[in-house]
Amino acid sequence: MHDLFYKHWGGWVSTEFRNGFVVENITMVIIAGKRAGYLSVIKEPTSIYIDNIQLSPARQGQGIGTKLLNRLLATYSKVSIRLTTFEDNPAKRLYERMGFVVVERNGMTVKMEKQPNEAVHRSC
Repeated sequence: MHDLFYKHWGGWVSTEFRNGFVVENITMVIIAGKRAGYLSVIKEPTSIYIDNIQLSPARQGQGIGTKLLNRLLATYSKVSIRLTTFEDNPAKRLYERMGFVVVERNGMTVKMEKQPNEAVHRSC
């Protein structure tokens, strides 16, 4: 994400990151006893917002992001799940494969959403 932040925002803004970093929303990703990244999820009244998924570059491309998203989709299958990403973020393809669709574009930033799983939603 570092390269994308520089490309689109001109650099990393530590104060913005710190302001948005709410400990209560954070789940650390631990693999083999070592920190591999983190996931930040904001629970809203009618949806879940994936605020941030960060994986160590050494752990990217190993299916970890897919596993994290699958777990979130299973846990929150009855509500909409939203996120924001850059149009050119390689992870956008993963989000699309997982059923997220672009609902809003703002320059190179896109808001994506996955609606509740209809089969689960109907059976409840």
